Amino acid sequence: MQAYSDLYIPYIERNQGDVFMRIRDQLPGVDEKWFISAYMKSAVRDKLDRANPKFAAMPPGELIDWFITEECNGEYQRGKEWGGFIPEWTGRMYALYQWQYNITSRQLIETLTLDDVERIFPALHQMGWDAAIEKIHTTVLNNPNH
Repeated sequence: MQAYSDLYIPYIERNQGDVFMRIRDQLPGVDEKWFISAYMKSAVRDKLDRANPKFAAMPPGELIDWFITEECNGEYQRGKEWGGFIPEWTGRMYALYQWQYNITSRQLIETLTLDDVERIFPALHQMGWDAAIEKIHTTVLNNPNH
């Protein structure tokens, strides 16, 4: 059921967390929620959904540059910081969930929105990754009242 070989997931998971944390330094004034949402729906993230080796091995700063240059024409939306470590946790969680349940990143962020992540973060961010992903899958995404 997993999206691709487990050999790639440590790189993709760690890199995505780092990408989401580095945006505030690399793109001063960026609206972090805009970036995360746009990135999760992007062609680069689609390539990572399939563990494209070029993008799976790309350092976080290069992924940000590639995304902004190639997919956003060098422009980005300005706004506010999301704050703290929630962007990093979100990046890692989205990458792990996408891999574990073989769902596209676009479908995932449309189903588990950033508002949902903000709501569940306090309860789940200190759990182990496997437990947090399973909790999200069973109680959030499979809940018809979600």
